[in-house]
This record gives sequence, structure tokens and C-alpha cells, in this order.
Amino acid sequence: MEIVPSGSSEEKLSESQLKWGLWWVNHQGQLKTVATVLLGAVAFALLAYGSWGFADWFFGSGVHERSDIATLTRNLTDYTSFRDAAMPEKLSVQPTMTLPAGEGKYDLLARMVNPNRRWWVEFDFRFVDSGLSDRLQHGYLLPTDSRYLYQLGVSSDHKPSPSFEIADITWHRVDGHEVQPDYLTWATKRLNFIIDRPEFVPPDAKSALPVSRARFSVTNDTAYGYVSVPFLVTLLSGERVVAANRVVVTGLKAGEVREVESSWFNDLPNVTRVEVKLELNIFDPTVYLAPES
Repeated sequence: MEIVPSGSSEEKLSESQLKWGLWWVNHQGQLKTVATVLLGAVAFALLAYGSWGFADWFFGSGVHERSDIATLTRNLTDYTSFRDAAMPEKLSVQPTMTLPAGEGKYDLLARMVNPNRRWWVEFDFRFVDSGLSDRLQHGYLLPTDSRYLYQLGVSSDHKPSPSFEIADITWHRVDGHEVQPDYLTWATKRLNFIIDRPEFVPPDAKSALPVSRARFSVTNDTAYGYVSVPFLVTLLSGERVVAANRVVVTGLKAGEVREVESSWFNDLPNVTRVEVKLELNIFDPTVYLAPES
């Protein structure tokens, strides 16, 4: 009779477990060799990859990357070209004209052009020649404006050949928030003056004082009244300007029609055409009449 100690249990190994144990004992050394080779291969691969990464960083793509990073601290934006593109184009001035305006009197004119669509400009100007006053006059040009700047009735003992100088130029950008829906529409609503029947009336041959006249009708076809509305009247012989004068219509209300006349008291060549140019700074709030209550 076999006596089994109390509290002990018998563990029986199956045949498969015995075979597995025997195989493990017989091949343990080979498995260690295979594991060592695999771990060595992985370590070599990691070392090779790391070495390639460092080499590439120092001698390959890293050189370009470091160069690109360095450029981040440099200002590569050409702000000068942006400023130049945003600045207004220069005004252009045509040669000065000198017109006889009576004995010892002359009219001086110079055409100026503002090529800018989004800028209007204020400036001082004068005609410079020996014997002429150096007094500055104030002028302006609206966007895309082209018109004469002038000094009329200048006294001189010789026919002047002046140069034209401008100073203290102040540019004003057209504010799209105030000028709605666009400048052209906004300006047309304020500059829509209709000039009718401009004609030249030559002097009466029987009159002792030869007086030449230019007559025209002006209609304020806007919704605004104006304190004063200046016009430059020029007389032409063919395409040549032969005389100029300035007339001012005061207190011109919306829809009102006025007959206007300008006179010359000196001999004039043959006049073939009368041109009337409105001169009204619609950006100046003082030119408008207060609305009637």
C-alpha cells in the first residue's frame, strides 16, 4: 500500500509536454544564437539609419533646411515695390502759353494733367520770369483731371517766357467709404453742368471801344446748390488758344439756368470756337450751398 503524504498533489506531465521540454533543452543554444543575430541585425539597421540621418543632416538635405531656416529671419518682401505701386503717378505739365491781353498785359496758362483715378491733389503754383510777381497761387486737380492753371492780366514791359513751378503738393486718396458707389458716379452727380450755345460775339465795328464777348448758358443739372461756380472761358482760332478769361456764377441753385457773358477789351485774331471749362472742387465742403429749409 502506497502512502501519499497529506497536503501533496501529484502532477503528471503529458507526452507532448515532455517532447517540448526535450526539444527546448536540445535547441536552447541555437535559439540564443538566432535571437542574438536578429537583435544584432535590428541594432545594425537602427545604427545605419541613424548614421544616414546624421550624415544627411550635416551634408545633404540639412544644409538646405538650415539655409531655409536662416531666411526666415530675413525680410524678403519688397515693400518698396508695394509702396511705389500704391503711390500716385506724377503730375504732367505742358509748356506754358503766353497770350496778349491788352497793352502791357499778358495771360499765362499751363495745362496740367492728373493721371490718377484714386487720387486728387492740392498744390501751390506760380509762373516764374523776370519782372513777374513771385506770389504763389493755390490750385487743385480732381482725379483724371486735365485743365489749365493760369495767371491772367499780368503786367510786363516785355512778352514773358515764364517757367511753371509747383510746390507744397498734397495728395488725397479718394475714400471709397465716402464716395459711393464709385468716384465717377459720385462726381458726375456733382459736376453735371450743361453748357448750351457757347458763341463768340465779335466787337461792333462802329464802336469806339472794341469789346469782344463770349456768351453761353449754364444749367445746374445736379441736386446741389453752389456758393460760386467758376468757369475758364477760352477762345480758339482753329486749335490754337488765343484768349482766356475767368467768370464766376454765384449762388447757383439746383436746376437753375443762368446766362453768362465774358468780355475782352483787346484786339483778337479770328475766333472759330469757344470752350468753357468748369472749375469746381467738389471735395471742398465750403462750395456747397446749405439746403433750404
